[in-house]
Amino acid sequence: QSELEKNLHMEKKLARKDMLTGAANRRLFFELAEVEIRRSRRYKHPFTLAYIDLDNFKKVNDTQGHNAGDNGLKVVVETIRKNIREIDLISRLSGDEFVILLPETSLDQAKVVVERTQKGLLFAMQKNGWPVTFSIGVVTFEELPSTADEMVKIADNLMYDVKKSGKNMVKYDVYQKD
Repeated sequence: QSELEKNLHMEKKLARKDMLTGAANRRLFFELAEVEIRRSRRYKHPFTLAYIDLDNFKKVNDTQGHNAGDNGLKVVVETIRKNIREIDLISRLSGDEFVILLPETSLDQAKVVVERTQKGLLFAMQKNGWPVTFSIGVVTFEELPSTADEMVKIADNLMYDVKKSGKNMVKYDVYQKD
């Protein structure tokens, strides 16, 4: 393999990963979410999307510095990875917002995973002395959205309902078209 081929391979890899946390980046998430929608449509299996926003994360950056904030984001991804299956996908969509795509996962199965993950995340934040909690919107898609973008908006809206209701909670919903 030539040096150029190695560099191209590395560029491709970097274009799909969040540089800080190693989670999938927004681009890779949307590619794989579209694949999951098609697979789910074909096999008629549900899947779940959890949208996670870190509450009070700015306070960590402001009071403890950006190194602490960066470490916090890495701990979030490591903790989520320990609590999900290998086939599940953790992605950093923006600064302190993450999504977990859970293929072939019903609402009941998602509740087990998300509750375990939330407990692990809260423990990790307390252990490090970070005042961070998590607002999480979890949507199980038994019927399918048209696009991954629509899917994210649905889960994001549910997460914002949590934010408006006082933060540090999980709200669940099952998506069914009107």
